Amino acid sequence: MRRTAIAVLALSLAGAAQAQEPAAKRSDDMVDALAAAGLDPETKVEDGKVQVMLQQRAIIRLAPGGAPVLAEVETGRLALALPDGQAETYKGVGANRMAFALDASPQKRQSIMKVWNGLAVPVAFETEIAAVRQGQLMRRMTSVCVVPAGGTNVETWPDPIVAVTIQKFAPPAADTPNCN
Repeated sequence: MRRTAIAVLALSLAGAAQAQEPAAKRSDDMVDALAAAGLDPETKVEDGKVQVMLQQRAIIRLAPGGAPVLAEVETGRLALALPDGQAETYKGVGANRMAFALDASPQKRQSIMKVWNGLAVPVAFETEIAAVRQGQLMRRMTSVCVVPAGGTNVETWPDPIVAVTIQKFAPPAADTPNCN
């Protein structure tokens, strides 16, 4: 069911489907297209990487050495992706955990990733986005800001992002620029 919802939303954001196609066919086609492009449309942790799908949040803890361990997956919405005045469905993450949520706003024409850092130290990481452009899945690495200890950070992109992959969790290097 989550795969179908993700696929339908990805199609609506990308404008890749024609209006006369049945929704079920469009969602099956998108799931197949994502899989064919090498993207398993599930929020998960695998090989030291956290993959977060659209309208989901992965809550993780970091094992000794910085390897992510999936604690929970939630479905919800970010306030920045909703019409003004609507509340975000996600709450904080508590101590010793991090969370990554991905959402999108077709009205604002942007995708949004929010990061919660419940750790006592700032965290840097690498992020790869998977976007749909002209009906094709593309991936690229992108820079993101360090998330301060006990804080949150929001990243936005003008692309219809269907997934983000986060990896290489570490304290920021001394020369890492401050995004604030």
